[in-house]
Amino acid sequence: MPAGQQPSAQPITGSTPPAHSAGVRLDSAETADIMASSDTQKKERALRARAFLETLKQRYPNCFTADLDAIRPLAIGIQQDLRKQLADDPELGDTPGWLVRQSLALYTRAPAYLEAIIDRRPRIHLDGSDAGDIDDQAVAFAQQRREEQKSRQAERRKQRQKARSKKPDPDQLRQQKLEKLAAKFNQS
Repeated sequence: MPAGQQPSAQPITGSTPPAHSAGVRLDSAETADIMASSDTQKKERALRARAFLETLKQRYPNCFTADLDAIRPLAIGIQQDLRKQLADDPELGDTPGWLVRQSLALYTRAPAYLEAIIDRRPRIHLDGSDAGDIDDQAVAFAQQRREEQKSRQAERRKQRQKARSKKPDPDQLRQQKLEKLAAKFNQS
């Protein structure tokens, strides 16, 4: 590396950084390649975050749960506590910060988690012990997020219904084909 040049941060994947990170202008084909790579990386990161969340559920069953009725809001600052414990763990000590953040985001954005806040269930630490009550601001935020989720869900449902209504009924298609076939044979 030339003197005075700073080392560039390497992507999580371990590949070399794309040209655009060095301030080089790219043509549309190169931009499309980077975008596709970016989408692939996003999908890979999402899969890794889900897998890591399952690891958290196994390591901290009193805190993270798949039982929707047992979900409780996490303690404020739990990310720092989790990182400290992970740093001391020989298997998970090198867990990247983005993976911890994204896994916690998956857990805390879930409808059941937001409902737990709205229901004012007490917050919990990693060991499952109480970490305090939910304040009004947290409830208001959870209600807003939950309404946004419901709105998006209703819109998706409407779009699916619209797409279904555009598709002709399979029985009608079959009947139309039979009628065309019969008409063709009757012409002969």
